[in-house]
Amino acid sequence: MIITEHFLRLTNKHLCLIAMLAPTICAAQTSQQFLVLPEFRYLHQQPDTTGNTDEDYRVSLDLLYGLDVGQYRFFAEFTATDDKQELARLHAGYETRGGTTFWLGRFDINHGYWNKTFHFRNYIQPSIQPPGIAGFEEEGGLLPAHFAGIDTRHRWALPDNSTLQLEAGVGAGAKFNGKRLEAYDLLDPDGGHKPSASLRLSYMPDAGSDTEVGIFFVHNRIPMAHALLSKNKQRVLGSYANVRFDALRLYGALYRVDNDLKTISGRRQDSFYTTWLQGDYHVNANWMPYVRIEHSNGRHSDPYVALFPRFIRNRQLAGLRWDFLDNQAIKAEYARSDFLHEESNQWALQWSMIFP
Repeated sequence: MIITEHFLRLTNKHLCLIAMLAPTICAAQTSQQFLVLPEFRYLHQQPDTTGNTDEDYRVSLDLLYGLDVGQYRFFAEFTATDDKQELARLHAGYETRGGTTFWLGRFDINHGYWNKTFHFRNYIQPSIQPPGIAGFEEEGGLLPAHFAGIDTRHRWALPDNSTLQLEAGVGAGAKFNGKRLEAYDLLDPDGGHKPSASLRLSYMPDAGSDTEVGIFFVHNRIPMAHALLSKNKQRVLGSYANVRFDALRLYGALYRVDNDLKTISGRRQDSFYTTWLQGDYHVNANWMPYVRIEHSNGRHSDPYVALFPRFIRNRQLAGLRWDFLDNQAIKAEYARSDFLHEESNQWALQWSMIFP
């Protein structure tokens, strides 16, 4: 199914109209929630990917609004930093009595675990930095992370309080603008985006816990603004798991990425795998140390991987999170990262909160 640019423009107009009208229907609402998540982050990197020592200060604000009116659903996420504003997610949906929800808008692509669980990066995310393979487009991520179109979700209740959930989506994906991937922007729509389709199947053995395992498949068609490359038919296959053992939580994901690139002289193909595993240990309600390892066999000789200098081949990361108030946290983190062309030591410090 191909989502045309004309259809996406109409989608954008209707979603913006819903966003403006949502507050006026609160009298008929079932439930609503508005969250504010500010963040201040400091990152010291030596050397950075250019071979220099780099210090980066970032202030960001994440605004979330969710509204349920009967069987109708609405969700919006707006993010702003000191240099960019973005309508990160915006979708409206309808849940049938059979448990299927149909959504229209801008979503996370249905793959992996990190972005589906910790899309809003700051307070909710256990660590300061996400796994490299989970990087957003504007963060220099290697994989498309967002699409604009249609998403469908259905959950089946199974014996012993277990559940099975299927998520499937199709719409306009990302394009490579010569420097990085660029997702379809609802606030500034443009042409040139091709379809992206994704499928994610999750199994939760106990609905009362957050233990979860799943598999996913993604097919991206990525236009390439590059001197030697014109397009990429990308396939992503993988699995993930999240398991809790009392105070210890282990979670991770495995990706297999196949790229079929069209060049000026024919076709080139490359493939690689990447994986990450993180462990969080809740000492008590306030203190949580965590560690993460990441590994990939991608090389700078791979034509697609070579376009992303911040691609992480190996990383060892350790940090400590201190929830000094019910809604505020301070995190300190160290990472030894092996980028595509060089190694780097990274120190990071973050304050974040969620309100109310």
